[in-house]
Amino acid sequence: MKFSKLILLIVAIILISCGSSERVITNHGTVYEVKGKKYFSNGNNVTEQLTAKEKENINRTLDTRLKAERLEVEKQEALKSEQARVKEEIEKAEEKQKALEKKQERLKDALEAKEKAREDVLKAKDKLQDKKAKYQKLKDAGKLSPRDEEKWNDRFTDLESDLEDAMQNLNKLK
Repeated sequence: MKFSKLILLIVAIILISCGSSERVITNHGTVYEVKGKKYFSNGNNVTEQLTAKEKENINRTLDTRLKAERLEVEKQEALKSEQARVKEEIEKAEEKQKALEKKQERLKDALEAKEKAREDVLKAKDKLQDKKAKYQKLKDAGKLSPRDEEKWNDRFTDLESDLEDAMQNLNKLK
């Protein structure tokens, strides 16, 4: 943006310093070419033939046109800067949207992990209860030897360890 303003300023200075000429069309339709303080019409110098009021009218028309051109350039620059600002805001909004989507995905993953851990705890509890019920049924029927009871106790220890691990995993995620 600063670069384009600098170029515009340099071009304006070059045009002014070169003794530029401006064409002016008056309200009467006459075309004058203004070079510095000299006025030309159809290539002829008419500076001496013009009255002060006509010169003032030509200069006022020229100033009005130049002012309108400057305003147009300023409007274009303002529009460009506004477009750049809007583009930047859109990019920031898109980045924010992506960040929010990533955050939502992480939250979803965390929720799924908690749900899986909860299911693992329930599964371990159910398995332990089922095995205890089966053990109790066999014990009540008198079908367990001392060696079988030792194996069942080892199974219970393993199942309780699994349940405790699942509980710790669930507690970590909370």
